[in-house]
Amino acid sequence: MMNLNWQQQHILLTGATGGLGQALSRQLTKKGARVTLIGRSAGRLEELATALQQPFLLADVLADDFIERIDAYVKAQTDHPVTALINNAAVTFVGQFETAPPTEIERIIQTNLIRPMQLCRQLLPQLPASGWIMNIGSVFGAIGFPGQTLYNASKFGLRGFSQALQRERSPIEARVFYCAPRAMSTMLNDGIMDAMNRALNTPQDSPDFVAQQIVKQLEKGELNTTIGWPEKLFVRLNGLIPSLVDGTMKKPRRLLKQLTKGALL
Repeated sequence: MMNLNWQQQHILLTGATGGLGQALSRQLTKKGARVTLIGRSAGRLEELATALQQPFLLADVLADDFIERIDAYVKAQTDHPVTALINNAAVTFVGQFETAPPTEIERIIQTNLIRPMQLCRQLLPQLPASGWIMNIGSVFGAIGFPGQTLYNASKFGLRGFSQALQRERSPIEARVFYCAPRAMSTMLNDGIMDAMNRALNTPQDSPDFVAQQIVKQLEKGELNTTIGWPEKLFVRLNGLIPSLVDGTMKKPRRLLKQLTKGALL
């Protein structure tokens, strides 16, 4: 178990106005934590911050000065020092890889992988020994899936980065956590991905349920967690015998081609 006193926590949360971001904001607020909500949508961010009585920081993850703004904000928190970070902001592109605009490659890798890495590098030296960072990954960080090549690449990278960083750090330093949710009923899974999930009868968790599991993971002190069954089994099989999982991807591959028919023309 991790000895977490939520009332003494000041957590930075990126992607605060997304589906999971809002759920985490509510869960952490109920626990008594101070949560700085970080996002790029001024109206939604201010509305959420007002409803929860939490501070917020309007900042675009892709802005050139994003890391500098976060660093300045953290150093200014003398009354309520920052103790933790949740790297939650994420974007995706669903479709055949050949149709992905070159700008999407940079946008997804920058948002989902490079910025979390940069934030970890910037904040870890400033966090107390009891502090922590939670990197929100995905089952797609362990299982390659048709139509999610760019998202897969970013989340595979985030999982490897988190694992290596965990192994670098001693037990008396700020800890690094990684959580891999399965499909969620959020805006991120709208469109083609939602159609594929419905056709494949893929279970989808609510953001509130996932947020609850993330909080439980932190309280238990479990460094790595995958949410959902049979996803946990598939993650293990894909790691041990990927050829067994290859065969299960025929239907998703056919569905992807049907749903994106004409996109390559």
